[in-house]
Amino acid sequence: MAKVRIKGVQMLNFPKNIKILAVDDDAFNLDILTEYLSMAGYEVIPADDGDVALTKLEQNPDISIIILDRMMPRMDGMAVLKILKSDPRFSDIPVIMQTAVVAPELKFEAVNLGVYQYLTKPYQDKILVDLVNSALDSIQIH
Repeated sequence: MAKVRIKGVQMLNFPKNIKILAVDDDAFNLDILTEYLSMAGYEVIPADDGDVALTKLEQNPDISIIILDRMMPRMDGMAVLKILKSDPRFSDIPVIMQTAVVAPELKFEAVNLGVYQYLTKPYQDKILVDLVNSALDSIQIH
């Protein structure tokens, strides 16, 4: 177990081997996600679109959480979410959907499909890490 401190986040104990799949088609946003989560001590597996995300999930069946951008070319976050929730191997993995879209009906749609939490961009690192920690608590990993 390791102790981590990140800007305003309380000291936490967690297993060092927690993997998070971070999915965003924008390279800058993906770098920010990776930095925030890595600083908190998590192993981040980046993916720049939905197809790549599904491939990386197949290659890393021990992924604990998925941070998923809603709006991406080729396969968007909602299509990925539908696939995840319909596959018994992945249906229990908490998905935190991130987006710049704040329309309530879109949030409602994602929640109805089983998203764990809906995070609106831009956000602070503390909020992201707190949501990840909460998701981990919900599946009793940490």
